[in-house]
Amino acid sequence: MMEYTMISDYLDKDKYRHSYNKLAISTFSLDFEKWYKKELFYNRYICYSYIKEDEVIANVSINKMNLVVEGENKKAIQLGTVMTHPEYRNNGLSSSLIKHIIEKYENDQDIIYLFANDSVLDFYPKFGFEKVIESAYELDTSQLQRQEISIRKLNIENKADYKLVLRLATNRRPISQNLGVHKDIWPLLAYCFFEYNEDLDYLEDEDIIVISKRKEGILHIYDVLSLKPFELDKVLEKISMSTDRKLEFHFIPELRKYKANTSLMEKADDTLFIRSKNTLLKEVLFPLTSHT
Repeated sequence: MMEYTMISDYLDKDKYRHSYNKLAISTFSLDFEKWYKKELFYNRYICYSYIKEDEVIANVSINKMNLVVEGENKKAIQLGTVMTHPEYRNNGLSSSLIKHIIEKYENDQDIIYLFANDSVLDFYPKFGFEKVIESAYELDTSQLQRQEISIRKLNIENKADYKLVLRLATNRRPISQNLGVHKDIWPLLAYCFFEYNEDLDYLEDEDIIVISKRKEGILHIYDVLSLKPFELDKVLEKISMSTDRKLEFHFIPELRKYKANTSLMEKADDTLFIRSKNTLLKEVLFPLTSHT
């Protein structure tokens, strides 16, 4: 490793950030610069990279997370953007970065986890990560007692709507006490402002934002943002339409009135690996809006 230099926490340095972004675009078609310009990282996202001649040639990023697991607060880091420039692969650079991160953080964190594509499923167990199959949750809409209410589609180009999203995202309640996220807003805002910016519905009377999308008769519910406790059952009754055959949850739903169908789900190119010493996850489905 003598010809390479490890650097970290450099996103405010244009030279290295632009080089990192160039590698991210070529590897994953991800442009982090637009996230940086909107100041979404909140000092929670840290890159660990090897550089050669001031160019980022390998990287593993971490996102510091605050989780709720079975009602208890847990500290976690999520690994992501694991990438190496094609000319420097098979030199152990990613392995070296992952080992460095584990040594640096494992004593302070309850959980270290990541989502991996199918080409590297044999790679992460070498570092003590265990493959975990997440659960899937669906609800047949025939049992819903629908309510007709006025729902407003938010437009983040509108200043008032932009501030509304910020207000609810910044202090939102965890979507689930079984496995939820709190005090960690940058991935959530990235999804709100980019991936699902046309899928934000505001329930004004409840002061709640629902992030959802309809696909072929299925209403995919990605998140519910609220400052106050809410009953998910009632929210479903208000956002569901007669054309929705079923609801698919992208988090662990906490339902009182209705019962979701549960199954184990293996997702292509999105396999969960967890390294943990002291935390047992009984039910596992990380909220989609927490993925980095």
